[in-house]
Amino acid sequence: MGKIPALSGRRLNRRSVLLFFLAAGITYFSALGTIPLLEPDEGRYAEIPREMRLRGDYVTPYLNGVAYLEKPPLFYWGNALSLSLFGETEFGARAFTAAVSVICVMLTYWMGAAMAGPRTGLFSAMVLSTSLYYYVIGRINTLDATLAVTLILAVFPAWLHLSGKRRSRWFLYLSYAGAALAFLTKGLVGCVFPAAILLLWMLVAGRAREIGSAFSLAGFAVFAVIAVPWMVLVQRANPDFLWFFFIHEQFLRFTTKIHHHYEPFWFFLPILIGGMLPWLAFARRAAMAVRGATDEWFARDDRRFLYCWALFILLFFSFSSSKLVTYAAPIFPPLAVLFGRALEMWVDREDGAVRCRFPLALAVLLAAAVLFFPPLSKHKVEMDAWLPQAALPAVLILLWGAIPLFVRRLGAERVVFLSFLLLALFLTSLNRPAGDYLDSYKSVKNLSSVLNASIREGDVVAQYGTYRHGIPFYTKRRTVQVNEAGELEFGAERAPDREKYFLDDRAFLALWNSGRRVFCVFHRDKMPLILKKFPGHRLLYRTDEGILIVNRF
Repeated sequence: MGKIPALSGRRLNRRSVLLFFLAAGITYFSALGTIPLLEPDEGRYAEIPREMRLRGDYVTPYLNGVAYLEKPPLFYWGNALSLSLFGETEFGARAFTAAVSVICVMLTYWMGAAMAGPRTGLFSAMVLSTSLYYYVIGRINTLDATLAVTLILAVFPAWLHLSGKRRSRWFLYLSYAGAALAFLTKGLVGCVFPAAILLLWMLVAGRAREIGSAFSLAGFAVFAVIAVPWMVLVQRANPDFLWFFFIHEQFLRFTTKIHHHYEPFWFFLPILIGGMLPWLAFARRAAMAVRGATDEWFARDDRRFLYCWALFILLFFSFSSSKLVTYAAPIFPPLAVLFGRALEMWVDREDGAVRCRFPLALAVLLAAAVLFFPPLSKHKVEMDAWLPQAALPAVLILLWGAIPLFVRRLGAERVVFLSFLLLALFLTSLNRPAGDYLDSYKSVKNLSSVLNASIREGDVVAQYGTYRHGIPFYTKRRTVQVNEAGELEFGAERAPDREKYFLDDRAFLALWNSGRRVFCVFHRDKMPLILKKFPGHRLLYRTDEGILIVNRF
């Protein structure tokens, strides 16, 4: 595999850092189009920027032809640019997220380097970029990787200024700009999180008297210049925006079960633990290196800052009535810095011959999961088709776990570096088998392909009792909604063409029996209803994705 560059002491040469960022970029951009857009989030966040480009309206986001004001537009703007550059494809829909994720890795390097030196920065960035959770979240088309990046910009420069490590008002202004970008990504959390994290740290660190130094009129002006123009323009175009966006989507989302995302309090704990795989293989050694040397690990105020960052976001979402797996993304950068510094301390204390056995045991379990879990899950996959695809990732993870057994003289520093390379290859190799596995039940790409092969100008595409976001993106057509508005309800109530695109049973049956050719998508469990209400239909497609019928050829 070539000679691994030595990272002597705490000194790093630029070539090592540049090679790492090049490898991280390749890892995150490779095979972006292998997996089809997953329902519901990826289809939604690909279709909104597609409609932005189609309409030429970059103020009011639209989804399936109606105003969609649940989220601010920064992520949509980035995706619209990506679709313009790379086309309306899976790669184009995910490229902005991948770019943002690489930037987050770079910022994590900056945090680690600023707090404990360049090698801590490099190890922290390695841990983040090849942790299982961040790799997945960092390549799927959702807002959360963008939120993680903007929160780093909103929190860390202000901390550098307030802690005295980089005393400069420009760092404070950068944080206000970062908070504005975070607000334009996901609303009020972009303001609340940075303020709460910094306030909590200052209280815990005994700096309550310095709280006033975090406020800056010039900083508020920077925030306003970035965030306010869009709010003014979108309110002018949509008079109900302020109530819907701030009350319904910000306050009620996290204080009630209105969005039906309720989970138990401990929901995020297994996500954090599993998300740090496979690097948890080094957790015991890293913890032993830190034990008894916590001040060497990080200065007390530095530790408190990273703890406040991770714990506040964890507790906020744990107490929230709305929980999704993707919400945990902003917790991982500070965790990666804590773990990266602990890894460096282990490297410094290691005697040169790594004898850690746990990575092999973990690798065996992960390899077994890769080989046997999908075929045994409720979404069946044939073993003879699955095993050839899963063989490469299984071999790579086993090779990683066996490093300490077969390369006994390899120093801990080189083990960390080699671990990053093998884990990056392992994660990349998962894309094709994962795509084939998810394609059958988590995406409407195949169903849309059948539609595209059959549909003609003037035909109607309808969705009955469901809304699959990817169908408008893949077919480039607005769909008629029957007995289902869902998250389109706000826009549907205000749409001038509501009666044409949002139908009840009676109106849809009239359309079905008219002279027009109508294609209709149902949930997979609706076959009895189809047989009862739509006699004489032609079945075009049936799988876990859904059922597609047409009234006539």
